Amino acid sequence: MSHLNPNTRINRLSVLRQFCLYLSHFDPHTCIIYRSYRSYLPRRSRPAPYIYTRKDVNRIMAAAQKLGPPGSFRPIVISTLIGLLYATGIRIGEALNLRLGDLDLKRRVIEVHEGKFRKSRYLPLAPSTTRHLRVYLARRRKAGFSTAATAYVFLNVIGTRHGHPGFVTVFLEILRGLGLRRPKGERGPRVHDLRHTFAVNRLLAWYRQGVNLGSKLPLLSTYLGHSTVTGTEIYLQATAQLLESAGRRLHARFAVPPIIRSKPL
Repeated sequence: MSHLNPNTRINRLSVLRQFCLYLSHFDPHTCIIYRSYRSYLPRRSRPAPYIYTRKDVNRIMAAAQKLGPPGSFRPIVISTLIGLLYATGIRIGEALNLRLGDLDLKRRVIEVHEGKFRKSRYLPLAPSTTRHLRVYLARRRKAGFSTAATAYVFLNVIGTRHGHPGFVTVFLEILRGLGLRRPKGERGPRVHDLRHTFAVNRLLAWYRQGVNLGSKLPLLSTYLGHSTVTGTEIYLQATAQLLESAGRRLHARFAVPPIIRSKPL
């Protein structure tokens, strides 16, 4: 298995171990792979996410609006999709699968049908996100694309559902053009990091409001479409702003007030 990805090797051995445990109930001579097998496998490696700033996203969307060919519908599709990913934390696959009937802009809600883990959910939208979607849909209608409820929201140049690989390729080209990502073959900011950014920003906003984060995490987990709260924890990366807020709160609550000595008469 040396040619396989470390995560794949770990997953396959885990499945094999469970199967051996099952067989051991029928045949006591079954060889069981003990947990020590992990000691000779490489550890799972998860690249640290890149947390986009608002300035980063504004630059990326501005660059997307300059995409060619001139006069095409492509720039507004890409820029609107990037804005939606940043503003809602929706998965790219879920966004590309949205149909017009899933958007209720009067109620400012998106319905995601059977996303990851077969979970459907509603995503409330901010007023600014709703306004941008209205502009996009008006441009889409003016361009002559189908307005049927079953039609996809985000389309490619020939009017069919926009593909995942095509969007990722364009997105990474924009990042490289802006100097946010290094040449091909090297790791750097990804599309999925927009989802990380949403989760971190939401956590930071709650922290600054002084709310109980423990009571809010299930809400964030449901909003992101996770099956458990544990799945949400990987998105909650410490940022400079979060650490600064934590430091201020810690100082305000636990810092010992300075001793004011009176001057001798």
